[in-house]
Amino acid sequence: MDVLSDVLDTIHIKGALYFEVEAGQPWVLVNPPMNVIGGYMLPDLEHVIPFHIMLDGGGWAKSSNEVSAPLRLESGDVVMFPMGSSHVLTSNLNDWNGTPVEVSFYQQTAAKQHPFTAVKIGEEGERAKLVCGYIGFNAKPLNPLLKTLPEILVVKEHMSNDGLMKQLLISTLDEMSNSSDGAKNIVTKLSELIFTQALRQHMENSHDKQDYSWLAAMRDELVGKALILIHQAPFKKWTLELLAKECGMSRSSLAERFNQLVGQPPIQYINRWRMQSATKLLAEGMSIVQVAEHIGYSSDAAFQKAFKRYIGVAPGEWRAKQQH
Repeated sequence: MDVLSDVLDTIHIKGALYFEVEAGQPWVLVNPPMNVIGGYMLPDLEHVIPFHIMLDGGGWAKSSNEVSAPLRLESGDVVMFPMGSSHVLTSNLNDWNGTPVEVSFYQQTAAKQHPFTAVKIGEEGERAKLVCGYIGFNAKPLNPLLKTLPEILVVKEHMSNDGLMKQLLISTLDEMSNSSDGAKNIVTKLSELIFTQALRQHMENSHDKQDYSWLAAMRDELVGKALILIHQAPFKKWTLELLAKECGMSRSSLAERFNQLVGQPPIQYINRWRMQSATKLLAEGMSIVQVAEHIGYSSDAAFQKAFKRYIGVAPGEWRAKQQH
């Protein structure tokens, strides 16, 4: 089973493209943090990740927290900032000074009926073209990806000149320019593909043996097997003993290794993932009573109590927010 695909399918990913930027050298693009503008760009989602697609030209990108070194961007690359930090893109590695865009600009853009805006920045030098968008998803009760991602991720050559992804993006931009409602659905799928590819490249390129994270856990022979078993049958009546037996480990060894890599005990992970799965079932239209029975609760009252403990709101209230 592909555990990553299961997680991505369950955390309610949504995407939006907001800006097509034409930049002339020298240019600097300063972006505010998502805790300031994320609520405008993708309302009602708990975590928002900004991303930029370098369609033509090149530049550099870095997070404003200056923990990570600047990364080179070339035509076809996608850069995203998983922690939602403020960040800067520039045509010149030695020039990061720019004027931040007013927050009101993002608020006004998002409030438009079709919030897609063409922007020109910089001077009259060599041109670059970027598309700026956002990926959002829910963080509660269990989004195992969040703690495992770096400040900045670059997907190399994802939008290469002859690639299907680039052609799909160009067609989507045309649809958005024509204010097509259907373009929104394409953007969501496109965002999912971009995010998935970023994660897979990150997994392939990260081989640090001291990496303690959910992505590292999936690469681990034993804990990875436990995760596969859990995601194959999340509603099975798992006990630590049963899970350890099927993984060929002792209870203490599995508990220690799982907690070290995943950051929580196996049974806690299972309980949270069941509730995350419940949010998906509710979003798909299953009734509260049906969801309670499906994930193994003896009564819908017990399920509703547990759901509110994990999610923070009652199931009916949560579903109403998703349909807003």
